[in-house]
Amino acid sequence: MANKSTAIDLSVAIDASPETVWRILTDPERLSAWMEGEVTFEARTGSPFRAAFPNYRIVLAGEVVTLDVQARRLGVTWGVESGEGEDKMPAGSTLVEFLVRPDGAGCWVDLRHSGLSSGEEVHQQEGGWRFQLSKLDLKANRIDLAAGLERTLPDWIAAWNEQDAEARLAALHRCCAEDVTFRDDWTGLTGIGLLSMHIANCHMYMPGYSLEHTGDVRICRGEALVGWRTSGPGGPMKGFNHIRADPDGTIRRVTGFTAA
Repeated sequence: MANKSTAIDLSVAIDASPETVWRILTDPERLSAWMEGEVTFEARTGSPFRAAFPNYRIVLAGEVVTLDVQARRLGVTWGVESGEGEDKMPAGSTLVEFLVRPDGAGCWVDLRHSGLSSGEEVHQQEGGWRFQLSKLDLKANRIDLAAGLERTLPDWIAAWNEQDAEARLAALHRCCAEDVTFRDDWTGLTGIGLLSMHIANCHMYMPGYSLEHTGDVRICRGEALVGWRTSGPGGPMKGFNHIRADPDGTIRRVTGFTAA
């Protein structure tokens, strides 16, 4: 076993389901997108593993040595087949291990990179892995939250267009946390009940308006910018909502902005 001076141990929280993270780690196309390279392997032990990064003129190579679907554990021998660092960390000379652990709606990823040649190599590789794991959090959350918001945003719009109080509350309960926070130019409130009351007041004082999303959704680490527009007697308005949501799309905070 490698001693502390020749190994890296990192644990990072990922705001996405363990199933999504595991799919990224074990699917060559998704892994390629995460690492921004050209990764080829089969999801089985004994499979050759190769990752080419043309922009950096480096190719990594090794072999899948562990693939435990039930435990979500992946191990790959790792090293430089061609390019910078080939002399210090040749192909297959080190071991990279991933373990995905569930944690509520999200998960933790434990990474161990062992067999490194020196403290200097540990320092260099650790910086790279911290960057890559941060990108894994970003990409996994985007996958889950995009699917979650596709489910909940229609109910959010339906609630704002609904004049029946009971139906409006039902729509809000389908898309929001009970203690959802909402803020815009006209109000700042917390809770589904107060949000429903605010929407009712909008219908009372701005009759004839309807709301729709523009289809412009941008996601970054559990937060989204969602474009909207209204139509009504006083003419159209447009803007965007800054939304904080769980990976399953449950809306927790919305700040509404109106375009100038």
